[in-house]
Amino acid sequence: MSSLRRAAAIAFCIHLIAALSMAFVLRRGLETTPELRERFSFLIDHRTLWTLGWLSWTLAALAILYFYFTFANVHFRSSRFAVLLTIAALGPDLSAQAIEIGVLPPLAARAFSSDAASELFLTLHRAAVMLSGFVANGLYSTTALILTWGARGAYPSWVSIIGIALSVAALLDSAAGMFWTNVFLVPAILLWLAAVAIVPARRKHGSDSPCVGEADPGSTNQHQA
Repeated sequence: MSSLRRAAAIAFCIHLIAALSMAFVLRRGLETTPELRERFSFLIDHRTLWTLGWLSWTLAALAILYFYFTFANVHFRSSRFAVLLTIAALGPDLSAQAIEIGVLPPLAARAFSSDAASELFLTLHRAAVMLSGFVANGLYSTTALILTWGARGAYPSWVSIIGIALSVAALLDSAAGMFWTNVFLVPAILLWLAAVAIVPARRKHGSDSPCVGEADPGSTNQHQA
């Protein structure tokens, strides 16, 4: 297996775990649970699950950086601009997750007896949503758009369409539409990662370099994240 297909497989598995944690754990402490006191109770009573759920998304952020780095190394050896966008995205993304893990659960415990704590909880959660859902996802998806467009000749067209669809979904994301865009976004990224992991890239016409899916087994200079 080539380095790119391995990176895609790793990112796929981690994102699948993160998606399941969002669907079955984290949603109980997010806006998808409309009753605020139920959200507070979940964060207080199931803090370990809440923490592990967000840590799965921390791993997903690192996995997508590894995937993007490997993808860029295979297709764009002369430029790393797209990868720098993802490196920049880690700051707001990990900051948002730190708020969700370390700040909101104690506030939830105080919010039962303090309106001020409830307001602060909602304000900080809103800040986390904007950091991760808007700033970080915007940078991640811009990276995906650059990479999939630039490598569109190396894969069947449907692979690039999935990657570009992912980018558009995330770039249109907002706090109000977080749920519905993620209904589209998460399957899109999983399909794209699975496609890159499974489908060998075509050799570019006139190129002497090995195609992505069939890396030269004698090469010892594969760049790893």
